Amino acid sequence: MQSDSVFKGLAYGAVASMVGDLVTMPVDVTKTRLQLSGEGGKKVYTGMVDCMLKTARAEGVPALWKGIEPALWRQCFYGSLRYGLYAPLKDMVAPGVPKSEMWLGHKILAGGLAGTLAQAVANPCDLVKVRMIGDGMNGQAPRYRWFVQALRQVVREDGVAGLYKGVGANVGRASTLAAAEMASYDSIKPLMAKRFELKDGLPLHSATAVCSGFIAAWVANPFDVVKSRVMNGAGEYKGMVDCFVKTVQAEGIGSLWKGFIPAWGRVGPRVVICFVTMEQLRIRFG
Repeated sequence: MQSDSVFKGLAYGAVASMVGDLVTMPVDVTKTRLQLSGEGGKKVYTGMVDCMLKTARAEGVPALWKGIEPALWRQCFYGSLRYGLYAPLKDMVAPGVPKSEMWLGHKILAGGLAGTLAQAVANPCDLVKVRMIGDGMNGQAPRYRWFVQALRQVVREDGVAGLYKGVGANVGRASTLAAAEMASYDSIKPLMAKRFELKDGLPLHSATAVCSGFIAAWVANPFDVVKSRVMNGAGEYKGMVDCFVKTVQAEGIGSLWKGFIPAWGRVGPRVVICFVTMEQLRIRFG
């Protein structure tokens, strides 16, 4: 997974992440809407299929790609930095330690740091994406039409700080997702290669990414639910911890895994697409 230069790693991460978002955006829209459904006692959808069908019927099939513009801008920063910084950060937290001997904790720390830095930069893009996806759920008129116009409107209404609404929950999600995804992929890949005698190629990359995607989706889902609600909300939550508490009190602990199936349905294929794309780019271009 490690390329021969930081610049290539950043570029591969951005390209792979944007391809992943283009393919999995309908699942992301469904996941986000399911997570928002139930706020204030208003349950809009009964499940993944119901959400997809109601969205397509009420707003048209293109609505399943709502928020794709900020999503792609987000991956220019988030995908690039998260994947591109992982290898350099591993070298920083465990200098001189060979990859084959590196402790799992070092990999988790490097992945978490990469995710934290990446999401801190990309938060404004994520805020706009969540709000664009949430628009229209209850028949209301869209708040925003385009990404840049949305950024300007948020700054006009809430100040620059408004672009970082929900940053705590978002960074919590990003750090746990990146730590789980990167560390698990990095650790499972050599084990699968040895156990099943697989060479460094597509079958090994795909199988490892499937395992990594499930682990990452499960670990990050509670933060994903809270992130979506804080970002889409109109001030009913004071922050990440308040949203966690209120959500569990009102809907139970299981509500923190709302939208897990579509979340896994998105994270799983996206992880496979991202890692396979990056590995193929690494094999061909170094």
